[in-house]
Amino acid sequence: MLGIPIPLLLIALLVAGLLGVQLAGALERATTSSSHSASTSVDSLAGSGKNSAGVPVITETTLGTEVQRLIDTGTIQPMTSFDAAQCLREQNIPESILIMEEVAWGGEETSSWLLVHGPMDRETLRANGGTVSATVVLPACGTSGDGTSSQENRLWSGDVMIGPL
Repeated sequence: MLGIPIPLLLIALLVAGLLGVQLAGALERATTSSSHSASTSVDSLAGSGKNSAGVPVITETTLGTEVQRLIDTGTIQPMTSFDAAQCLREQNIPESILIMEEVAWGGEETSSWLLVHGPMDRETLRANGGTVSATVVLPACGTSGDGTSSQENRLWSGDVMIGPL
């Protein structure tokens, strides 16, 4: 065979086989070790994304995902002591509320409300997608006589693109 001694050829094949086995083992360990890490469901009560009270913790980077989840699930929380319609009037927002949720805002987990509002109804939005407005406000928004301005009650306001269901 082309002048290569057979013992040298066998040693080269043996070394190549051993290297292949080592690389395959390393690849298996590298890809399976990530599945052994501890993880919790985002939907679990105290899991990632929710605080100890079970309220979703959102930031500017997770706001779009939370709005999409709210539109998809269609759950509506009762207003309890929070007057969302009055809050929108204070914020000079003429649109109607599509959905709202009590949330914890940012790293400080400030107790607040996420108001999703827009010119269309929720069923049309779920079917076709589109752009809605989202406003995060303090619970004091909409209460008369608290001495705070509408700007002090607003933590964040902007538009969010929603995909169809």
